[in-house]
Parts: sequence; C-alpha cells; structure tokens
Amino acid sequence: MQIIVLHPREPRVFRFQLTRPRAVLLGMLLCALVATASSGLTWLLARASAAPELSRQARDNAYLRENLAVLAARVGELQAQMVRLDALGERVSGLAGISPQDFDFRHRPARGGPAPAGTSRDLTLPELRDELLRLGEQADHRVDYFDVIEGALMDRQLREHRIPSVMPVAAGYDGSSFGARIDPFSGRRTQHDGVDFVAPPGTPIVAAAGGVVVAAEWHHEYGNMIDIDHGNGLKTRYAHASKSLVKVGDLVRPGQLIARVGSTGRSTGSHLHFEVHVNGVPRNPTAFLTAAVPAPTDRTAIR
Repeated sequence: MQIIVLHPREPRVFRFQLTRPRAVLLGMLLCALVATASSGLTWLLARASAAPELSRQARDNAYLRENLAVLAARVGELQAQMVRLDALGERVSGLAGISPQDFDFRHRPARGGPAPAGTSRDLTLPELRDELLRLGEQADHRVDYFDVIEGALMDRQLREHRIPSVMPVAAGYDGSSFGARIDPFSGRRTQHDGVDFVAPPGTPIVAAAGGVVVAAEWHHEYGNMIDIDHGNGLKTRYAHASKSLVKVGDLVRPGQLIARVGSTGRSTGSHLHFEVHVNGVPRNPTAFLTAAVPAPTDRTAIR
C-alpha cells in the first residue's frame, strides 16, 4: 500500500510505502502509546484518591501523639499521688495502731470474680482519658480525707501524751493518799493535795506526761519543786526532790527523767510528793494513774 501526502501550499508530494512489516510496527507503537497513557492516568487518579487518606492518617497520628502526651502527664501525676497516699497511709496506720501486716499500702490488693456475661469491648481513647481523670479526682479526695484523719489522730495522740498516765516513780509505795489526813507535823486534820510515793533517795522521778517546765525552784514547804504545764489547764507538781534535772522552759516527754527523790522542804523522809492540778484546782492523782504505765528504771531513765 502506498500513501501519498500533499502539502496545501507547497508543490511537494510525500509518498509513503506502507508495507506489512511497517503496518505491524505502527500498530505496536500505537498500542504502547495507549498503554502508557492509560497507566499514567491510572497513577494520577490513584495518587489523587490517596492524598486525602494520607492527610487523614497524618491528622490521626498527630491526635494520638497529643493525647498520649496528655495521658503520660496524667499518669505521672497519679504516680505522685499514689506515693503520697502510701506515705499518708503508713503514718495514719501508725497513729491508729494498725499493724503494717494488717494493711499493706505497698502491694496491690487481691481482686477477682467471674467473667462478665455480656459483651465487652476495649476502651476508647476519650474513655481512657475520662477514667484517668476520675481516678485522679478520687485520689485527691483520698489525700484530703487522709490529711483530716492524720490531723485528728495526731491531735488525739498529743492530748493523750499530755494526760498524766506514767507513774512518776518506778519503785515506791503510796505513803499518804489524796484528801484529808492527820498532818505529820501539827497533828491536825488537814487537806493533802497530792500523793506521797515513798522511795529511796536518788530514785528517778520522771514526767507523768509531756509538757513544758514552768517552775524548777526551791520552795520553803515543797523543797526542790518542779511544775510541768501539759496544756488545757492541766499541770503536775513534783516536790521534795533531792536534785532537779530540768529548767524552766524545757520541753519534756512522757517518762523523761526530771529529778531524783529526796527529802527537801517540809518532809519527814525520802519520798516524792506528786500533785495534779486542773485549771488551778488540785485533783486526785490516782484517778489519772489508775492505768498508768510504769516509770522506767534508773538505768532506763539515765539513757
């Protein structure tokens, strides 16, 4: 087959002889061109459709990173709250007299139960965030609650420490009780405002309760005398000591060595005259010392 091509403006004539091999080659080139164009168009369409998906994934990744950072910060706050709760729990249990073995704050409590009968599902990210927020609020409430309990227990403990509940001498006996008696010097019936504990000279005298020394002086009747203020109008007096071991302003704890038994002042022999005053009025010390803790021995007191 011969193909003739005429130019509209020039007299030249182009002749092209289309043989069978050339026709086959031309067809193959045409098919390749169509295939290339189709592939390019398909690639362009796929890229255009994938762009929104990639953009959405990028947004999802950014959202996850942001929320993970928030959750990590919240977990750190919860860890700090748990450490504080552990410390508070140990202090409160100690103040309340609870054995550490009875209530262990350091280990996770045992839990269990049957599997739920209904369907279950995983928590979503917003649900997990809300759950952490709720746990944080509960931890804050627990901390406040423990603070109140700790304050109340400490106040109770301080009050108990300020009540005369320790025997002021370890060795000795009641030589003269509180109330009316025959005065050993005048022979007349008089009021005795304390209890006389007969004990050998030098026997340790200890504070019956914690408080502040408000007097450590010589008195013409009480001899070497010590007064301790325990607060709330409560005061104890220790008289006829051979030697005072504290001074005014000293803070003493229950059972602390403060003096030695003697027979100074208006006394017939070695003993401790012990008084308890409530709002300036003498009260029977026996009412306070009924369940008293024994005073430490001389060796313990010296320590």
